[in-house]
Amino acid sequence: FAMRRKWIITVLLLGVSMISFSQGTIKGKLFDSVSKQPMSLATITVFKAKDTSIVTYRLSDPQGNFKVPGLPFNIPLRTVITSSGYKVIRRSFTLTAENSILDFGTIGGYTDTTSLDEFLVIAERPPVTIRKDTIEFNAAAFKTLPSALVEDLLKKFPGVEVAADGSIKVNGRAVNRILVDGRDFFGGDPLIATRNLPANLIDKVQVTDDKEELAKNPDANKAEIGQVINLKLKKSIKKGWFGKVYAGAGKGSIGHYEAGSIVNTFRDTLQVSVLAYTNNVNRSGFGYSDLQQIGGFDRSGVNGMSEWSSGGLEINGMSFGGTGTGIQKSTGAGFNINHDPSKKVKLNFQYFYSHVNSIFISNSIGKQFFNDTILTTSNKTNENGDVFSHGLSVKLRWIVDTITSIEIRPSIKLVNRKSNKDFYSESSSNIDSLLNNSFNTENRNALEKEYAVEMNLNREFKHEKGYLNSLNNFRLNSLLNELQNDVLSTFFKPGIQVSKLNQIRNQDKGNLYFRSYLTIGRYFKKSFTYSASNTLTLYRDKDDIGTVDLNPITGLYDLPNPNLSNGLLRKGITNIASMGVTWRNKKFSVRPGIQWQYIGIENNYEKGLPIQQEYNFLFPTLSIYWNTFYFSYQVGATPPNANDLNPVVNNTNPLYQYLGNPDLKPSKGHNTSMGYNRYYTKQQLYYNVNASYRYSENTVIRARSVTSNGIQVSKPVNIDNTYSYSINGNIGKQYKFSDKWKLNFGPGINYGGSRSYVIVNENKSTVTQNSLGGGINLSFNWNDKFEFSQSYRLSNSSTKYENSAFKDLQVTTHYANSMVVVRTNKNLVLESSLDYRYNPQVSPSLRRSIYKWDAAINYLFLKDQKGQLKFIIFDILKQNVNSYRTVSENSIQDITSNSITRYFMLTFTYSIREFKSGKTAGKKSMLLF
Repeated sequence: FAMRRKWIITVLLLGVSMISFSQGTIKGKLFDSVSKQPMSLATITVFKAKDTSIVTYRLSDPQGNFKVPGLPFNIPLRTVITSSGYKVIRRSFTLTAENSILDFGTIGGYTDTTSLDEFLVIAERPPVTIRKDTIEFNAAAFKTLPSALVEDLLKKFPGVEVAADGSIKVNGRAVNRILVDGRDFFGGDPLIATRNLPANLIDKVQVTDDKEELAKNPDANKAEIGQVINLKLKKSIKKGWFGKVYAGAGKGSIGHYEAGSIVNTFRDTLQVSVLAYTNNVNRSGFGYSDLQQIGGFDRSGVNGMSEWSSGGLEINGMSFGGTGTGIQKSTGAGFNINHDPSKKVKLNFQYFYSHVNSIFISNSIGKQFFNDTILTTSNKTNENGDVFSHGLSVKLRWIVDTITSIEIRPSIKLVNRKSNKDFYSESSSNIDSLLNNSFNTENRNALEKEYAVEMNLNREFKHEKGYLNSLNNFRLNSLLNELQNDVLSTFFKPGIQVSKLNQIRNQDKGNLYFRSYLTIGRYFKKSFTYSASNTLTLYRDKDDIGTVDLNPITGLYDLPNPNLSNGLLRKGITNIASMGVTWRNKKFSVRPGIQWQYIGIENNYEKGLPIQQEYNFLFPTLSIYWNTFYFSYQVGATPPNANDLNPVVNNTNPLYQYLGNPDLKPSKGHNTSMGYNRYYTKQQLYYNVNASYRYSENTVIRARSVTSNGIQVSKPVNIDNTYSYSINGNIGKQYKFSDKWKLNFGPGINYGGSRSYVIVNENKSTVTQNSLGGGINLSFNWNDKFEFSQSYRLSNSSTKYENSAFKDLQVTTHYANSMVVVRTNKNLVLESSLDYRYNPQVSPSLRRSIYKWDAAINYLFLKDQKGQLKFIIFDILKQNVNSYRTVSENSIQDITSNSITRYFMLTFTYSIREFKSGKTAGKKSMLLF
């Protein structure tokens, strides 16, 4: 009923808004008075003649036509028509109910090479101006709240999309960097500026193509190149502080708490970030956006990021809390320094430490289907683990000259993982009832180390009209993993047998990796580019496994077990050489090419003869671009993973054992992809369609054997003739009924499928999987006082087997989210969020429908609303259950685990935003704390 009421309110509001603003209209057609060509993308702005406040605006279409609806009656108005390179056109008018439509007819524009700003009164500056490859927004034309930040201002601009994570798109293309007055601001991280700089400091916002990215990849299609936003400030800001400090406490099943601070300070070319946090509410201490904007992680590079639905976050292998199921306590601290010693040198230094303690309790029920037999496996897990992480990185960028730049990134990472786990498992069948059970106590202590250096060189050859790019990576990894298992297993068929396992499995892994990529391109005339590239990869993998058993005499783990010990040293080289020619003609380009790949591998085992493998592949490549349509075809070969090669059995779970295969061959994949996207600025409509297909040879799958007493052994094998494909499409449409009413509408659909094989007890069957899903997003905003968003996703997947020995499977899931934000006045903000999940196929023991309802009251106070009190009720209905179903090969598995349920918390947050303007030229600045 609550969901239905929200929809009714939304529809009524939309109806009222459409009636209220369907008033007068002006229209006309613009053309060049000399060439007689239409003037497209001219800005038609309507002002009130009395105070020059903006009523609304529109852009002319490619044929020069314009239409501006929703104008008030009986009020003197003025329209100002601007277009880059043309003189300003002004018209005054008044509309009435009797004469609601005014047609200006055809209007001729006269060229003018001077700047528009010289001829425009400041109050009459157009909201949007388009000059060649630059879009310029006049910030004063878009009203925001007094406490608004740059992100709030960007959301007002036509064609600009700001996602929940803070990522920005302009006319469907991603924004890579943010500049302030033409200079990098905290390394160019977009969110540092958008979520910290107040909107009232901004005079203009300019959007252009990212010329640095284009220099690194000159052959790329323009639709693939990101964009750069330049914020022109009203006054030159030289120094400031920004960030936030928060602390909160609450009560639920246990006492909950959270606290943290993240502070940035900058003065001229020196920028410093400091952060620290702690909490026990399964959340990251900060969001990804906070870590980008103030933590500064993008300044030294983000090589990998994982995000959990519960709010957890991991960057570059460093956990910031909430990174998994169960209940976690997270603590972390670090700093980031960004300094520009000169205009040509940029330096970044970063360190971070984190500690995560996890308590994980889970129950799972899995079913496997073999002819008329169903094997059921039940597992119970109780684990307590700690992860300690240290990360240190440096980034140096040197602009040697106008055509050459060098970038160096050394980094070190240390991770220590410790855990204690009690694991109970039992298997039964519908024919023989209970087959086995196992009590497993596991203690783990693992130490990971990584040393890495990345060096990139980019150079353009102006006289020879070409370019050279060199990317080089060196990485050294090591892992020392000590795993102690004490297991008591009982097998009931054919008779009762008891087995004990008391062992320590020591694994010493190491990886030495070097990759060098070099590409050279030459331009011939205006239409042709020839380029050649070579990628050389050298690697050395070590995987030594030594197992010792418990000595009943000494009571120590000192009896070597040679059957479960072995060593692998793999040396390999992969070289990929390619060349191609690109032909361009206006909006069309085609690039045929050829690629040669060599793979040489030498596997040396501590026990057993060495195995050498050598392969040569010759592949064609093709890429086509037409306007915003692209097509790509590539082939690649991938050597097997070192973990799958070692023939030592991993028996740490005696009921489910893993075995390597030293005879694995590289897999070979044919990849085809295509897509089309389009953004219509005038209609504020965006849509895209993408499709991909992959056909593989020597794909690695895991063949399994299941004994009569329920023991399963898995081994990787190569298989041919597998494929996968996917098709997806999305539409985004924005409706603006006036400056106060805005509606975003975005449906999407996806379809995919694959064919592979399943092998169980030498029964082989083709597996065909198909998935169909779709969703819709709807958001509504009224003057930033009322915001409503609704999303819904449906997913259906089916698995069918050629062999009747296996049972066909199907899974359907539904997910919906409703969110409401109400600002009753400038100080009070109400929030409510409802998540709904429905899975009709789960086990009867699990809840099919799950509602998670959160609500909060925010009170803003102090100067510029820098203080915030937030009272949150988490999981009001107390239904936050972490349960789900997975489908794999011939099995289904239902899993449920512990999670945080209802609690109350009160948090105080203080936002730090202090900016000062002034002249510091000729003086060396000092950073004061």
